Amino acid sequence: MKKNKELLKMIRKLIEASFVGGRIIEKEVIRAIMILKSLPQSNAIFAMAEYLKGLKRKEREHTMYIETAIPLSSAIVSRMKKIVEKKVQINKVLININPEILGGFKLKIGDEIWDESIMGKIQQIKEAIRG
Repeated sequence: MKKNKELLKMIRKLIEASFVGGRIIEKEVIRAIMILKSLPQSNAIFAMAEYLKGLKRKEREHTMYIETAIPLSSAIVSRMKKIVEKKVQINKVLININPEILGGFKLKIGDEIWDESIMGKIQQIKEAIRG
């Protein structure tokens, strides 16, 4: 058990070293992979899987997902990004058109979700009525 804790601690350090300013540093990723490859095979497989999960999780923290009913202009997307970047560095913006939300938008960054859609407001009203 102690060995796994030490391994997880090492993986977390490698993940942090692989990001600078919210961006993946390829050179650091290669270095981390070389370090993890040098572990005994059973540990290496576990460590690589955890490292990749951690990289994806860290990347999601710097990716802004926008879901909207209609296509947004680049000016609106830029304004949204500028507002969000007051709190977190955004490196990638992904937009999904979903007419089922009726209007407004949903914004997701990492684990945080802002639901400003009409469908979201309807759901909130339903929840409030149910008690």
